[in-house]
Amino acid sequence: MLAFSCKSEEEIPEGILTEQEMVDILLDIRVLEGKVGILSVGKDSSRVLFAKLERDIFEKHKMDSIVYRKSYQYYMRNPELYLNVNDIVLDSLKIRQDRIEPNEAL
Repeated sequence: MLAFSCKSEEEIPEGILTEQEMVDILLDIRVLEGKVGILSVGKDSSRVLFAKLERDIFEKHKMDSIVYRKSYQYYMRNPELYLNVNDIVLDSLKIRQDRIEPNEAL
């Protein structure tokens, strides 16, 4: 439960991703960070791999890094919106993790 109200998506400026779009792309990016983070490769190789796969995520979501970064900066400057998006991302990741862990026990 959130103790604050959130701006409606209608108030988000043109050229900025909606809260749901930010949630969707951040979910993919957080999963990617986890996958790349567990690989046994050097830092330079993991950065190159992450950059390539991040471009794939942008393509999947039909956007470019400029739109994403501009949107990310917007949300960071609006803490209530950022916290709402971040809470949804964390909750979604927890649900995914809970679905995976019972299968690992098999």
